[in-house]
Amino acid sequence: MNKNKGMILLLVILITVTTFLFACNDDKKEEGVAVAKINDERITEAELDKHVDYRKKEAELSGYIAPEMWDQVIEGSEFTYEQQLKQSSLQDLVNQKVLLQEADKKDIKITDKELDKELEEFRGSEEKDENFKSYLEQLGISEEYFEEMYKQGMKINKLIDEIVDIDENAIKKEYEANKEAYDKIQASHILVKTEEEAKEIKEQLESGEDIGELAKEKSIDPSAEQNAGDLGFFGRDAQLVPEFKDAAFKLKKDEISDPVKSEFGYHIIKVTDEKKGLEANEEEIKEKLKVEKFNEEAQKLIDKADTEILIDFEKEAEKNKKDKEEENKEEDAENKDAKEEDSDKKEEDKEE
Repeated sequence: MNKNKGMILLLVILITVTTFLFACNDDKKEEGVAVAKINDERITEAELDKHVDYRKKEAELSGYIAPEMWDQVIEGSEFTYEQQLKQSSLQDLVNQKVLLQEADKKDIKITDKELDKELEEFRGSEEKDENFKSYLEQLGISEEYFEEMYKQGMKINKLIDEIVDIDENAIKKEYEANKEAYDKIQASHILVKTEEEAKEIKEQLESGEDIGELAKEKSIDPSAEQNAGDLGFFGRDAQLVPEFKDAAFKLKKDEISDPVKSEFGYHIIKVTDEKKGLEANEEEIKEKLKVEKFNEEAQKLIDKADTEILIDFEKEAEKNKKDKEEENKEEDAENKDAKEEDSDKKEEDKEE
């Protein structure tokens, strides 16, 4: 699986991660209250609750939201953060159910051999695999469960290939319209205060010294200690000062610039890699167009599906509002009683 296709698969997994908790046990899948029906297939309350639980943990671990915020009402809305998450989670599950039904219609299958190969590439090194297992543990997801949902993600990836075809003309047209975004270079730099320092650094680099080591040692760029001066790949539309960007794009691979003055000081730039031209960007553009086209086709399938949502989210929000009002009343009453008791105690103390 190439890098871009892997990104598509990862996106599929992230938005649909818990649909398959009960996929290995059809009896369990039929248990519980249905929260939605899609072409006569059910999504149960247990499936939705599991999906919401996963997404809450993922959001908390990512730092997007604090645990105590879930029952807070969103400003300008009648829903709490958890209720909004519940709504979007149910829509995720409905969307995926529709796509998997379409994959089944087209008799798309994933063999154990295909799955094993993909998982081996996904897990990577032993260290990465251990970190990944730790992350699954934090989310409350078993490896077996992850493998099952990964398999379903692969199934949807195959569906993408089945229903979307991007021709060469579309790729060429997209590239010509957005060259500045697609053509990229990878560059490292060292930032110093004076032109004299920059010239000395250029001489050191030309004599064979490593730009990463020199960046950590001499660059006044605060990020140099972490990235060793490596700015990664960037295009002409990158948010960089114009003097730096213009100079960098004039360099050939492995070429070192003369001192480049900017508002931050003097830069010495070395281009370490490049990705320019239609051929170099063809695969990335193709995958981008495939995702866009697939989203259009997927929406058509979702709109066409016989879907029935069995949860009244408005009623849940109203109930939550009333419950909250009752809690506030009780809390106010308790605070009032506590104040009165405190006041009575103070009066007794005065009398004594």
